[in-house]
Amino acid sequence: MQYIIKTIAALSLLVLPAVSFSQSTYLPQGSKHQQFLDRLEIMLQRNNELNLTTARPLSRRMAAQIGQMADSVQTNGVYMLSPVDQYNLRSLLMNNSEWVDGDKSSFASKKSIWNTFYKTKANLLEVDTKDFFLALNPVIQQQQSIESDNDERIFVNSKGLTLRGLIAERIGFSAYITDNQERGPSFVQQRIIQYDAVPGVGFYKDFKTTATDYIDARGSINFTAAKYLDFQFGYDKNFIGNGYRSLFLSDFGNSYLFLKINTRIWKFNYMNLFMELVPQTVNISAGNKLLDNKYAAIHHLSMN
Repeated sequence: MQYIIKTIAALSLLVLPAVSFSQSTYLPQGSKHQQFLDRLEIMLQRNNELNLTTARPLSRRMAAQIGQMADSVQTNGVYMLSPVDQYNLRSLLMNNSEWVDGDKSSFASKKSIWNTFYKTKANLLEVDTKDFFLALNPVIQQQQSIESDNDERIFVNSKGLTLRGLIAERIGFSAYITDNQERGPSFVQQRIIQYDAVPGVGFYKDFKTTATDYIDARGSINFTAAKYLDFQFGYDKNFIGNGYRSLFLSDFGNSYLFLKINTRIWKFNYMNLFMELVPQTVNISAGNKLLDNKYAAIHHLSMN
């Protein structure tokens, strides 16, 4: 299986981009725009794109197209978006501007920094030329809280970068990397001790005795080999199902190496997912440890 994954990936990277169509990166897992897209799915129940969202993440191109379509249908009086919906729609389009048609002048900042940074409201650094698009943003999170019957602070401290880009609208790429220090509530600390695993992440080390320190690094490249055939190769997470968690394939575990082939035609969506998996995590503070690999192939067919 390992040989098959690497062979298919190598051939795909060498051959398919040369004949690819317009390609998009994907919305990050847990994106704030996912709830708005779920709401549109309820409103626009006959939309083929929205009714095939069991396999995620969704492409940014599709999200922008759905947003523009929802805006145009609203102006025709089919249904009305609330002020909150309109705010979320504008945020969706502004954060996926590379796939928005028409006038995008309203996305520009009133005043940029040194005529380089924050030229648009959505991105710290954005380059948008004929054959190249790049958006780069910082990732900063600082969270502090207290817990009953616990004298220690509960905290999350994350800092890093995220970027995405397009080359000649044929190859898409994205990356996300953060350095994190975290002390969870007591039940999370007990789980880490019991399973030698920090939920949702990979390698970690001890930090201040009861906290953890880890790096979260993900990335992928994407291309479309035919009008209805999308390829993604990377190290990240996937989700199949509905709701916050899924018993089929959730994003609760660590990221993994994968090759995904997604075929979407009419009311059908067929996804092939080939994965190389390792144990969810290991405490590197304890020294070197040999990890066993395992492999999985998932085939998922959905119909609207």
